[in-house]
Amino acid sequence: MKIELLASIPQIQSAIKIGGDGASRIQFDVPTSEMPELLKLVAYGHGKVLKLTIEVDESMSG
Repeated sequence: MKIELLASIPQIQSAIKIGGDGASRIQFDVPTSEMPELLKLVAYGHGKVLKLTIEVDESMSG
């Protein structure tokens, strides 16, 4: 299953965390317009390994 949604990394220092155990955590801000796809991620992604591909959408930047 492929789930695509628009998101951004918030402008806060704690958005990207690197733990002492070597694991990292990234926080994303997701607009309400992306809620259907986000709910798919919650429903089908829990407990699974996810393959992430990040692409910057230049048409929406700036």
